Amino acid sequence: MANDAEAVDAATRRFYAAIEDMVSGRGLATMEQAWHHTDRVTSKHPSGEWAQGWDEVWATWQVFASFGRSDRGGGKLLSTQAHVYGDVAYSTSVFQAAPSWGGEVLMCTNVLLRIDGEWKVIHHHADPAPKMAAALEQMLHE
Repeated sequence: MANDAEAVDAATRRFYAAIEDMVSGRGLATMEQAWHHTDRVTSKHPSGEWAQGWDEVWATWQVFASFGRSDRGGGKLLSTQAHVYGDVAYSTSVFQAAPSWGGEVLMCTNVLLRIDGEWKVIHHHADPAPKMAAALEQMLHE
């Protein structure tokens, strides 16, 4: 069980590294690898929107990536805890957004599924973040 929790923790950390890659303008390859690509994945971002199915989830990450630049990084995973139940797990995480993205501290939950021995995200939920929404609005006008 400890090895499973460590593997889920590693997958969660890869997911947050993918967010850092995205906001820093390094692209979405890591984010694409972090997720299962099925119609059953879901996400809810701090700016408020829900996405259902891989096509919608992927589209939201593409929008966020369009604002990515090398000077916009600096987000930090402050803590994470993995909880494993067979081939399903969830992680509770505290993530601080990069300063240029509002700098807010977000409480997040990620659900992961193990298929063929690999843990992938199937659901991501982050608290609302008004400062992030304001930062995105400012980025739109740059």
